[in-house]
Amino acid sequence: MNLSQLRYFRKLAQVQHFTRAAEELFITQPALTNYIKRMEEELGVTLVDRTTKPLQFTAYGLSLIHISE
Repeated sequence: MNLSQLRYFRKLAQVQHFTRAAEELFITQPALTNYIKRMEEELGVTLVDRTTKPLQFTAYGLSLIHISE
């Protein structure tokens, strides 16, 4: 995990929407999604529940949000 991924995850946690977070980060939504997926792969856990609307974070995701604040 690198600092960019952590910064991107933090922004996603703040706005709780992939497209809006990507816009605020000046990257594309698919790029943001890929960054988050790579983070999940590196950590070996799911951070975001992509099946729910609105966006919800797993327990691991919530833990990472609190660490990054």
